Amino acid sequence: MSASYYDERFENIDFTSQRLSKGEYDSCTFSNCNFEGLHLSNYSFLESNFIDCNFSNVQFGGTTLNQVSFENCKLLGANFSVCNPFMLGLRFRESVLDFSNFSGLPLESTRFINARLESVIFSDANLTSSTFDGCSLLNATFDNCNLCKADFSKAINFIIDPSKNRLKGAHFSKDGLPGLLHHLQLVIS
Repeated sequence: MSASYYDERFENIDFTSQRLSKGEYDSCTFSNCNFEGLHLSNYSFLESNFIDCNFSNVQFGGTTLNQVSFENCKLLGANFSVCNPFMLGLRFRESVLDFSNFSGLPLESTRFINARLESVIFSDANLTSSTFDGCSLLNATFDNCNLCKADFSKAINFIIDPSKNRLKGAHFSKDGLPGLLHHLQLVIS
């Protein structure tokens, strides 16, 4: 039987040693909690906030993340591509998401603020109107993505091939142009 939690706070809990009840968490706040390596398949998190939490190598699978925010969280190797895409809504601030996977997801208007997204996979993702403000995208993969109206004007270290992604109306700074021309093997000085 699944549990339901509404508007509850969970603080300083190591869920690797104290089990997180399977269920639905609505409008809950998790602060300084450890989820490292947990299997969160078929859990539901609705309008919930995660602050200073560790999600490294967490296992999602049909997990519902509806209007969920991660602030100052560690999400190394998190495979979001297997989350429930219905009503998926994510926000990331000051978080580390290296080696994570967002392939095939509807990520319209997702906000990545001062996040590190190195070696992240965004293949086949819809990132229309998403924001990458102050983000490092070193070795991130953008392949067959919808990046229309996305804002990369304050992002760094990205390489995006315009011939393999839709970019109409996307925002870039002049400093970001080498990342758009990389596939042409030009020498820019």
